[in-house]
Amino acid sequence: MKNINSYRKFKRNDKEVNPDGEYILYWMQINRRLQYNYALEYAVALANKYDKPLLIYESVMVNYPWASDRFHAFLLEGMKEHLHELKDTDVNHYCYAEQEAGTVEQSFYDLAENAVAVVADEYPVYIIRENNEIMADEIDVLYISVDSNGIIPLGITDKDPYSAYLFRKVMQKHFLEAYTHPPKKDPIDDLENHKKTKLPDGFEEKYPRADKILEDIPGFISELDIDHEIGITEKKGTRQYALGKLGDFIAHGLSRYDEERNDPDADAASGLSPWLHFGLISEYEIVKAVLDHQPKGWDLDDITPNNGKNSGFFNGDPNVESFLDEVITWREVGFHFAHHRPDYDQFESLPDWVLKTLSKHQDDEREWVYELEEFAQSKTHDEIWNAAQTQLRQTGIMQNYLRMLWGKKIIEWTKDYRTALDYMIELNNRYALDGRDPNSYSGIFWCFGRFDRAWQERPIYGKLRYMTSDSTRKKLKLDRYLDKYGSQKSLL
Repeated sequence: MKNINSYRKFKRNDKEVNPDGEYILYWMQINRRLQYNYALEYAVALANKYDKPLLIYESVMVNYPWASDRFHAFLLEGMKEHLHELKDTDVNHYCYAEQEAGTVEQSFYDLAENAVAVVADEYPVYIIRENNEIMADEIDVLYISVDSNGIIPLGITDKDPYSAYLFRKVMQKHFLEAYTHPPKKDPIDDLENHKKTKLPDGFEEKYPRADKILEDIPGFISELDIDHEIGITEKKGTRQYALGKLGDFIAHGLSRYDEERNDPDADAASGLSPWLHFGLISEYEIVKAVLDHQPKGWDLDDITPNNGKNSGFFNGDPNVESFLDEVITWREVGFHFAHHRPDYDQFESLPDWVLKTLSKHQDDEREWVYELEEFAQSKTHDEIWNAAQTQLRQTGIMQNYLRMLWGKKIIEWTKDYRTALDYMIELNNRYALDGRDPNSYSGIFWCFGRFDRAWQERPIYGKLRYMTSDSTRKKLKLDRYLDKYGSQKSLL
């Protein structure tokens, strides 16, 4: 029987290794961390197998979809952290920040020509999926992508899960084996060949290292042809910032999570999704840190598979149980769905019952209809919705429960369902630090019934789950939240 981690590797082309190559090339695309990284671990193993040095190549394109100051700064801050971390080591790390569109792609091809083999991050959405599908065919050496996204390997499932309950059963079956075969904390420590890599002739002149650029990130960004209206936030795109967030959550939020995670004023959620999205922190270390706070005497033997129920599996603190169901089941179900469905972001990917009920109600009269930029600038009639959008626009995040209400109301306040979906994807990917991610697509499509069930039939919604701002106001603590974000005045 295969080791569970063998389900993390995906051979992307039919090429062979080139034993005469200069190095193993690890293209760090989305899991931008040097710790707890299966892809980096595999690249190190290949380098040791062929007695070659390892080259870690980290780059930032300028023309990616929704490119803006906000996302660019987040990416470059992480790159700068790696530069400092590796500065006094013999690790071969090349960071490149594109100024002219297309040079990252060409620089990768140039490096691949001198490689023994290429290892890349496996990721089921956005441009990383496209890179892995297209660029592997353009090179002459073996290209393998490795899944470092979550606890349960993407290769374990053989089709897209249509519900969280179904995926939870898969998770419960494989959790112990996956959790007890974790990624190595510091995979670079195992590297045997520490020779300096020989880069292609003229490479550094053609693609200058980003060292000087990273000394003034805002100044560099200001000269790029990207969206400067989406401003940089106070949240830093570094691993150290993520670890601080994790520590703060465990100290102040975890013990209240089950009861207060939905209340904006309580601020009991972890807020880690942006750093998970950019791969600055691994899901494994979050899960481990949380499990370490189970009651005294608890151990892994207390785990009991219970046929997909959302409680009673971890058998400890209910706050731990509730959080882990969110970070493992609800986060990873979206990764596995997108892994099997190239149409993960298309209207036609919705369940049949959803397509049927929306077809029936497509001509229902709407009391309110807004255009995209009215939504973007928080110019609706609804105070709570406007506050949620203002938080997203100003900070790059949105409180989790309000994100569900936010999506439901866009469905109700647009001229048709396809437009509503387009608006949600656009607004989320334009502003959210955790946008362009399988988990955020899950949230958007959940509003349309993916991973949900049919409910009581209503106008416009059909059999989709219904949410209102009035019920939200009664259910949640919102006073401080509305005081902070209730004004429509933009801070950008």
